[in-house]
Amino acid sequence: MKTRDECVDALTKWWVNDTVGNIIFYRAPGARYGDAILEQVIKAREMEPHIRAAFEMLMDELGIERAEMFRDKDGKPDRIKVTRKFDG
Repeated sequence: MKTRDECVDALTKWWVNDTVGNIIFYRAPGARYGDAILEQVIKAREMEPHIRAAFEMLMDELGIERAEMFRDKDGKPDRIKVTRKFDG
């Protein structure tokens, strides 16, 4: 979690580095700390070859059209929400 000043620093770095994507700041009501999340779209052609191969295999094997991936509370990969064609 970040202090207000650390959040301002994160925003400044995001801006100065010309980072592509959305930066989202959040904190609980009355909390002294918050955090920042960077939301980006990463195209397959921008990925390292081994990551692209794994990504393509995952998409193809599960028949994925769209997906969101999530980690558990310990930061480990946990689940994936997929959208795929359904022929009934």
